[in-house]
Amino acid sequence: MPPGTPICARPGTKPIFLSPMGEPFRGEAGQPYPSEAWFAGADKNHDGFLTRDEMVADALRFFDTLDTNKDGKLTPDEVGRYESLVAPETSIYAARPDDFFDRSRREQDVGAMADSRDYGGPMGAGRYAWLNVPEPVVAADLDVDRVVTRDEFATAAASIFERLDILNRDKLQLIGLPHTPQQIAIDGPCRLPKKHKGRDPQWFG
Repeated sequence: MPPGTPICARPGTKPIFLSPMGEPFRGEAGQPYPSEAWFAGADKNHDGFLTRDEMVADALRFFDTLDTNKDGKLTPDEVGRYESLVAPETSIYAARPDDFFDRSRREQDVGAMADSRDYGGPMGAGRYAWLNVPEPVVAADLDVDRVVTRDEFATAAASIFERLDILNRDKLQLIGLPHTPQQIAIDGPCRLPKKHKGRDPQWFG
C-alpha cells in the first residue's frame, strides 16, 4: 500500500461527502458514495459534466442557505452555526482516531513535511472531501476579515474548480475526480487495522 493509505472503515460505516464548498451529503452504508448526489445536483443540465459556472452557481445556492439573515455575507455567528450544526465534521480540534495513517508513519511524514498545506494528513472536512481543506467556508474568507461575502464565496468556488480541473478541460467529470479519504477507507484499497492485544482494532469510522 502507498504511504498514507487510510485504514479500512469499520463495517457498516455511513458515508459522508463534503462538497468542494463544504456542503455535507450523508448516505447509508452500502449505498453509492454521496459525492454522486452532489455532482448530479450541481450538474444543472445533466450532461455528465460540471462547468465552472455550474460549480459557482451551486456554491452560491449553498451560500444562501448559510446566510440566515440574507445580508449577503457570512458573519462569525453564521459560520459558527455551519461548523456546529450543518457540518460538525469540519472541526479540526475535535479528537480524531488514529485511523488515516499508521501512527509512526504519520509522525515521520509530519516531521519531514516541507509543505504545511498537507497538514500531515486529512483534517476536518478534508477527511470527507476531494481537497484537504479543513474548513471550506472559512477558507473562502479571502481578505481574512472574519466575514465571508457572496463574491468571496463565488471566487473561492471558481478557484477550487481550477484546482480540480487538472486536465485543463474547463469541465469536470465525476469519474475523473479523486476519492475522498473516507471513500477509500470504505471501498479500498485500504490498510487492514492493526490488532492490539486486549484491544479492539482501530478502524476509520
